[in-house]
Amino acid sequence: MRVRPASIQVLILALASGAAAAQEPSSGLKEAYFRAVGEHFEVPLQEVTIIGEWELTPDEVPVVLFLAGRAGVTPDALIGFRRSGRPWRAVATRFGVGPQAFHLPLPEGIRLGTLATAYEEFRARPASEWYEIQLEDPDIVTLVNLRVLGDQTEALPARILSAREEAGSFMGAYPLLIRR
Repeated sequence: MRVRPASIQVLILALASGAAAAQEPSSGLKEAYFRAVGEHFEVPLQEVTIIGEWELTPDEVPVVLFLAGRAGVTPDALIGFRRSGRPWRAVATRFGVGPQAFHLPLPEGIRLGTLATAYEEFRARPASEWYEIQLEDPDIVTLVNLRVLGDQTEALPARILSAREEAGSFMGAYPLLIRR
């Protein structure tokens, strides 16, 4: 399994300092996850960290960068729209990013969890009709994180989903994917 070198040092520090409370992620774990996100989107860690300071969960930070890249807008524009209470699908639609942009080919038989309904819709329609699919926030967060963590760790989607279930978040899943 390939691990990006820049993430290794930060991840070692995160794992070594594992005394943080379960609800409050260690700064080392958050930094390692944000570094991986930044490497995926080719954005400096400092910018990813700033995005992470907005009223978002760490797992939503990659969504901001994914949408900003696809829409050709700044993360600030997206965050402002999101903070007004709109779901991610409304943010995506407002900036011209449809459900087809989030789709990933996933193997049949994989345990999809929260993605089950979305993939029933994707599989039931021709790709030309995917714009009609209404993805929910957990679907969008999951699909973006599957891309990011798959790229950064070379883990298969089933493994990523399993690690997320085990850890409770994609940020928490990141070190599990690297260790295995």
